[in-house]
Amino acid sequence: MSLNSQGIDAIWKIGKYSVLKKMANKLGLTIRELPKTHKLYQKINDELKRDKTNRFKTAKFMPVVEVVNLPKVDPKDKYFQIIIIRNTPTLFDVATKRKTAKNAYCIVIFGGLHQPTKKLNSEAIKIISKFQKAKAFKLYRVDFAKDIKDPKPIDQEGLKAFKERFKPYSSAWVVHAQKNAKAYYTSYYINDVKHRSIDTILYYDKYNKSVQKKERVSFEDRHWKRLEVVLIFDVTRPKSLNFIDYINSNEFLNDFLDLEEMAKNAKIKKYSNDYLEYQINSLIDNRFMNNKQSRKQFNLSEALEHFNKSEFRRYVLPI
Repeated sequence: MSLNSQGIDAIWKIGKYSVLKKMANKLGLTIRELPKTHKLYQKINDELKRDKTNRFKTAKFMPVVEVVNLPKVDPKDKYFQIIIIRNTPTLFDVATKRKTAKNAYCIVIFGGLHQPTKKLNSEAIKIISKFQKAKAFKLYRVDFAKDIKDPKPIDQEGLKAFKERFKPYSSAWVVHAQKNAKAYYTSYYINDVKHRSIDTILYYDKYNKSVQKKERVSFEDRHWKRLEVVLIFDVTRPKSLNFIDYINSNEFLNDFLDLEEMAKNAKIKKYSNDYLEYQINSLIDNRFMNNKQSRKQFNLSEALEHFNKSEFRRYVLPI
């Protein structure tokens, strides 16, 4: 497993549900509803409690969570699916701003894109690529992840230093060290970051989290830590961007520089952007996956090595 690298772990987009269904049908994908016991419903219900306008009057506008299983991906690998969310306050705000039916829009989540211990399938990445190119789906959220090896434990002592370093971005009271059921400190996080795009910063013990989920992970990677930075965008603005437009914009250049600053604050000194550049190039142009290494497994180290040896690039990171 290759650590000390950065990549995009999730892309969230917002678009019309009718357009999504047409694309899914054209691509031969099946949309199915998830049971109400799914954990995402709890998150939506929490959002509803904070929604002062109380816009859920009839069953027609109750929240719905759906899933699309990607081709050649084991359905048990729930980290690598397309998740669809409908009827939330955020989506109602978009519909109101654009003067359309209240239930016209949906959130589409492409998750699990940066998982070094998982096998990502190139055919599935090609499907995801088509949605990133679609102008009808605007960028709502991007989760950037930096994986490193750091033997320092996540504990109360480390929390004090973490608070101090990130003080300019949030009040100290918003930074927490979170415990799991076994009373082991696993993460530091900041919500409501004072930034134009960055919403959340999370630093956690990725190895411990994988063990708790009973995922296969080597003991050699016991010092595996991850810094996740979540960027949120206002899709109600007149010139909201899709993913391709965003990565080519000055807005991304500014955000990318701030991502570098967040890494410095977290005392992450060395990491590679090779996988991130490989991801973006593959989403823009599927020809980057037309080699035996990538076809075997998208995130195979040999696939990245093949990409690095190639002189052709459709996209180069701004720094």
